[in-house]
Order: sequence, then C-alpha cells, then structure tokens
Amino acid sequence: MEAVPTADPPSVFIDSSVLFSAAYSGTGSARDLLHAAVLGRVILALSEYVLDETDRNILANAPHAYGTFQRLQAALPYRLITPSNELVHEAARIVVIKDAPIVAGAHTARADFLATYDRKDLLSRKQEIHEAFGLTVATPQEILASL
Repeated sequence: MEAVPTADPPSVFIDSSVLFSAAYSGTGSARDLLHAAVLGRVILALSEYVLDETDRNILANAPHAYGTFQRLQAALPYRLITPSNELVHEAARIVVIKDAPIVAGAHTARADFLATYDRKDLLSRKQEIHEAFGLTVATPQEILASL
C-alpha cells in the first residue's frame, strides 16, 4: 500500500495576545493552538519582540501566570524570527507602530496565519494586511477550525 502524501502543516505566527492567553488560562483556543503545535499540526513562529511584550504584559497584569509562560516558552516547538527594520517600517504604513514588528515577523516567517486576539489593531485590518503581505490574520479558534 502506498503512503498518501500529506500537506505540510500550516505555519502560524502568534502574537503576544495569544501567548498571554495561553499562559493565563489552561483552557481555550490559545492553549489549544499551542497544543496543536506540540502535536505537529501547526508550525509555530515567534519573535523576540513577541516574547518580550508577553513577558512585560504578564509581569504587569498577571504575575501568577509568569511561571506558566516560562514553561511554555521552554517547551514549545517554534522558530524564532527576526524581521528587518525595513520590513517593520513597511508594516507601519499598514498597522499601528506597536504592531508593525508583529506583522513584519509573520511575513518574515512566511506564515500562513497571524494568530491574534487584537480586534482593534490587527483583526480590523486583516484585509489590508492580507493585500500588503499575503497573511491571513485570524483568531486561534478560526485557525483551529481550518485544520
């Protein structure tokens, strides 16, 4: 019997809102998306910017979740991405400056999805981001539903 070729798992760049949620709560779609990465159903990509922003936000708003964040960071399989300054500046023409490194990171990772809960600045601009960078901006729940 011949093996059936399988498609590569989709690549997902996660922003700090998703990483924060996964550290804060042991249940929910953010945690499920990270679990999908552990199972090899998705390939995760992160940047130092996302890790630093998550670190600051957890320490400021949910210090009880800091240990979980550190364990997730150590245990998760992910590619660490560093976008160029030029690409960050290009992304800043589409999204607010604080989110430009996230969009640039997702583009540098050649991610299929940019996972976020940021409705105000990212999900609301998903059409513009897709047109400029070819990224699908979606919530973890939407990404999981597409698997």
